[in-house]
Amino acid sequence: MITTHRFANVALRGALVLCVTCVLAAGCGVSKSKYLEVTKSEEQLKAETQKLQAQNQELQKNLDQVNKDKAQLETEKAALDEQAKHLQATQDSLSGKIQEQQKSADEVKATYQAMLGHLQGEVSSGKIEIQQQRDGINVNLAQDILFKSGSATLDKSGKEILTKVADQMKGATYQVLVTGHTDNQKISTALAARYPTNWELGAARASTIVRLFESTGIAKERLAAVSFADSRPREPNTTPAGRAKNRRIEIRLRPVAAEAAASN
Repeated sequence: MITTHRFANVALRGALVLCVTCVLAAGCGVSKSKYLEVTKSEEQLKAETQKLQAQNQELQKNLDQVNKDKAQLETEKAALDEQAKHLQATQDSLSGKIQEQQKSADEVKATYQAMLGHLQGEVSSGKIEIQQQRDGINVNLAQDILFKSGSATLDKSGKEILTKVADQMKGATYQVLVTGHTDNQKISTALAARYPTNWELGAARASTIVRLFESTGIAKERLAAVSFADSRPREPNTTPAGRAKNRRIEIRLRPVAAEAAASN
């Protein structure tokens, strides 16, 4: 009886050991499989994370380039805006100058036509030449209708003609340049004490006319007297007719804008 009972206990223990072993073996197999799955998931997640990080870096690089390009475009736009502003200012300035020049040209034309009408008799007789030029009006008067030979005192007829010329200049704003011209003949001994050379004679005649213009009401700031003596002949001084052409007074009327441009 005792032997049979012990044998049963030993068998029971063996069965228990076998069961525990099976359970443990089964338990170890499940854990390893799950571990492998988890490990594989972590590697995939890591790979995807790295991929996303790379994509993010590329996007950031592209964004930086876009921002850089934007800044460059803004700089270029600002430069173009400034250039456009400068061009507009230049255009406005040119438009203003063109309008001013057109106004001046219209004034010159009106003055020229008025002088021709007012001095028609003198022009027809050849005593006066009036020329409209690009930047003003040139009035040429033979010396013989203004002064006696070797004199800087105006004749009565010469004073009347110049007064008519002055009447046409009062309402304008022209600069008036009066130039005295002579032939190349030397000053006579009798006149040399007063006019040593043709320079002094030309200057005296021009100054006489300027004083007359001032007395008619033309502002002295608009007037100037210059002598060219025989330095600018119109004709050769080899004949009496040529020398007569060279003895003259020229009156140059120039708009203020043209005078200022010429002096710069």
